[in-house]
Amino acid sequence: MTKDINIEGLEELCKGKFKKLPQCMNPGREHYIRKTDASLVYPFGRHSIDDIAEKAGAVIPIKGCICYDTDKINRYLDTHAAPATC
Repeated sequence: MTKDINIEGLEELCKGKFKKLPQCMNPGREHYIRKTDASLVYPFGRHSIDDIAEKAGAVIPIKGCICYDTDKINRYLDTHAAPATC
């Protein structure tokens, strides 16, 4: 059974005062991602993921937009991963 929850002032809070959230991406599902979204998908900084993508050969220019091939980045990360130490 669900109840209607009434929070006073919620409508006023939600009136365009929040940042627009980026589209959620899943690198397992998306084959190509934009360069600007790569640092949101992978746990690296912008310059680090640019360097990794270039070393992996994953940079693909498409009509003025730079895209990254996530399969190549994932393979590169898997082959260069250090063994875990506990």
